[in-house]
Amino acid sequence: MTSTLLTGIGSLVTNDPAHGGPLGLIEDAALVIEGERIAWIGPASAAPDADVRHDVGGRAVLPGFVDSHSHLVFAGDRTREFNARMSGRR
Repeated sequence: MTSTLLTGIGSLVTNDPAHGGPLGLIEDAALVIEGERIAWIGPASAAPDADVRHDVGGRAVLPGFVDSHSHLVFAGDRTREFNARMSGRR
């Protein structure tokens, strides 16, 4: 499995208070990706070796926030409702 090391992370948001504060920020950080998973996070000075290296140039890295919920009342096709709203009707 190929491992990828991201270095040069200005701020890494972990959402783990064990890493400092409620956002779990790690400054001057690095992370290793193996396959489709994050295998390691930490300070850049302690980063392990990897097959591929990318310097992200001081950018912030944070988790992807996905809100994938739905309400049953909104199931199906809502084109009529959309068209009504666009024409000023409710």
